[in-house]
Amino acid sequence: MTGKIIRGVAGFYYVDVVGSAIYECRARGIFRKEGIKPLPGDNVEIEVTHEQDKEANITRILPRKNCIERPAAANTGQALLIFSLDDPRPSAGVIDRFLIRMMKQDLDIVICFNKRDIASDEDAIRWADVYGKA
Repeated sequence: MTGKIIRGVAGFYYVDVVGSAIYECRARGIFRKEGIKPLPGDNVEIEVTHEQDKEANITRILPRKNCIERPAAANTGQALLIFSLDDPRPSAGVIDRFLIRMMKQDLDIVICFNKRDIASDEDAIRWADVYGKA
């Protein structure tokens, strides 16, 4: 049976199997041995151990489209980057690093600047000019 990991908490992974249910799963030891950690967003194969309790084991992680580190997630399609215009002021270096990381993962990127009400018009226009074209 295949599904998608929708959440991981303390070694338990919750896998949504479309048309069936959400199963509470544990990852097999082989993943730890190979240094692979299941992530939310991963498409996986599971083996049901207790149908009544909706418990299963993850037996295989299917190939990933991409993988981001913070927050840890796989097969992501879009990144929403939110930065304040003031208090604290944005850092172009930090924004650029995020953009580069997300572009390497082939993600659609949306940049949102908040706290417009306390920022000067000049700052808002400057940041929009710099990143509006990116």
